Amino acid sequence: MTLAPAHAVRPLRAMVLRPGLPIEAAVFPADEATTTWHFAAYAPDDTVIGVASYFLETYPDLPAKLPYRLRGMATHPTLQRRAGIGTALLRESLGLLRRQGADLVWCYARLPAVPFYAKNGFLRLDRAGVIEIQGIGPHEVWYIPLQ
Repeated sequence: MTLAPAHAVRPLRAMVLRPGLPIEAAVFPADEATTTWHFAAYAPDDTVIGVASYFLETYPDLPAKLPYRLRGMATHPTLQRRAGIGTALLRESLGLLRRQGADLVWCYARLPAVPFYAKNGFLRLDRAGVIEIQGIGPHEVWYIPLQ
């Protein structure tokens, strides 16, 4: 796992999270901000096989001094749920954010990804309920304190 530029994470984001849409659908606001962190896991042939991006952003019901939103996390479809790539990427990236002073990470988790976040120590924000994100589907708010 390593820090990566935004353009390196977009193709896998598009493939997994925005299938059938142009790559522009995988460009997120603040992708190029100096406060944004992009991480990538690479196969031995330098193919990107896992990605995660973190954006400096608050969530109204989760007070924090330096909160980050996890967005665009994806593992290559041929490696999902069996190679440990997502878990390793998450653990290493959260460790780096913690060392940089971040005290909270939150995300809108797709319902099929909820077990992954629960397994990795995230907590569900129950009072948020299920949130329908137009064109993408139902999500829940999950978070993990880092301090």
